[in-house]
Amino acid sequence: MKKNNYKNKASLIVLLAMVVLILPACNKFLDTFPRGISVAKTASDFRKFMDDVDNQRYQYSLSQATGYVDIVSDDVYADSTKWLTWTTTRLHVKQLYAFESDVWVYEALADDINWKNQYYIVSLMGTMLTELKKVTDNPAAKAQMMAEARLHRAYAYLNLVNIYAVHYDPATAATDLGVPMYDDASVMPPLDRKPVQVVYDYIIKELTESIPDLPDEYGQYSHRPSKAAAYAILARTYLYMGNYEEALKYADKALAINNFLHDYNTLYVDFDHTSKLIGMSRTVDKEVYLHKTTTKGVLLNNYMILDSTTFNQLYPNYEETSATTVNNHDLRRTLKFTGINTSGKITGKTVTYSKTYNTWYKTDGSNSSAADNIHLGTPEMYMVRAECNARLGNLQKALDDVNLIRMKRFKTGTYTNKTLADFGSNQQNILNEVLLERRRELYGMELRTYDIKRLKLPVTHTLNSRVLTLQPGDPKLVWPILPAYIEMNPEIQQNTR
Repeated sequence: MKKNNYKNKASLIVLLAMVVLILPACNKFLDTFPRGISVAKTASDFRKFMDDVDNQRYQYSLSQATGYVDIVSDDVYADSTKWLTWTTTRLHVKQLYAFESDVWVYEALADDINWKNQYYIVSLMGTMLTELKKVTDNPAAKAQMMAEARLHRAYAYLNLVNIYAVHYDPATAATDLGVPMYDDASVMPPLDRKPVQVVYDYIIKELTESIPDLPDEYGQYSHRPSKAAAYAILARTYLYMGNYEEALKYADKALAINNFLHDYNTLYVDFDHTSKLIGMSRTVDKEVYLHKTTTKGVLLNNYMILDSTTFNQLYPNYEETSATTVNNHDLRRTLKFTGINTSGKITGKTVTYSKTYNTWYKTDGSNSSAADNIHLGTPEMYMVRAECNARLGNLQKALDDVNLIRMKRFKTGTYTNKTLADFGSNQQNILNEVLLERRRELYGMELRTYDIKRLKLPVTHTLNSRVLTLQPGDPKLVWPILPAYIEMNPEIQQNTR
């Protein structure tokens, strides 16, 4: 292995973390963090800091998760017009969509927002854990914040290993390349890629250790981790590992704390259209376990687009009552997507996932910012539970959760519960139905690419009338690492494409 240059390693650690650079620049914290000093002293100091980095929407934030991950999925359609705006810093997004071998083609690009933001969280939480050990004034608050830090770090690693590594396979996870891991950036740790199995084991350990010191629910602030959030991340983790018994157990634990689902019939006034959608604050959305958003500068409506044919196939519950009017039974059609007029009809060849429903509203109902909501929430846990039950042979329980979701999403009086007889009591047929409902319900949550990888599905994209297809397991489903990071630390091995 080529020996690392100390200066380069230091540069990369700063690139990944930027902790020391950011804290002295936060003017609102000058009382707590005097200029030049980046270490808080009391539990109250740390609480102010952790809450602030979660709420600064367009700075580095614990709430920022991922962006453009689903660009390689089948939940995206981009025509030639869309590509005209995808230049310079977003050329890699175009390259990923087009399944090109060369992705990082814009030479001036200094950062990969997903890698940078998630490793910022890893580094920041490592620093927080080190410094929190010195706090003596409030042991209970200290323990809770340390648990929060472990959860945030575990969630970051779960994102990283699913973006930059092949999907977890128990037969090869011990040798498959995962991602670099470290607890403390200040010691200049080696940044070689740890095996996928090591990363997953670490995620489970961090989450499990965090649970005793977390409250059941987040309370007033949805960016603060809770037991319910820890259970939800564990359920997702075990689902990705194919451990359906454990995934089911933790989904049940999360839902035992909070099982609320919105009735979409109550989320609009006058008629079912995004223009009539009732705004809600992320701090009072009862479906949320833990608030997360897309990374800085990324909005879902820039790329979460479907052609009308695919959209109608995915959400088929509608009827054309006249040449100009459509009765949409599935309210997700009209409340989650734009490109549909007030008569319920699609107005063009595409529809776009609407950030209206996912916009962060102030408590007075006004729009605070255009931040997307890709939270951990109850809908995902219902779908995890349904899938696990289907795979484990608990077919009626699987259908019960599918029916529950649909009754809350369909216009009142338009949905009739599905029964085992509708699927001939066939396990594979019911599992297929559950997975289809999962795709519908979790559309726009930046989870589809991960599902494509774990379910070994093909992906087809259309670009300028060209049909492009990836076969199951194709390495182009895995993001390559930005070459600049490898140039600074050659020990980081690149993904093949």
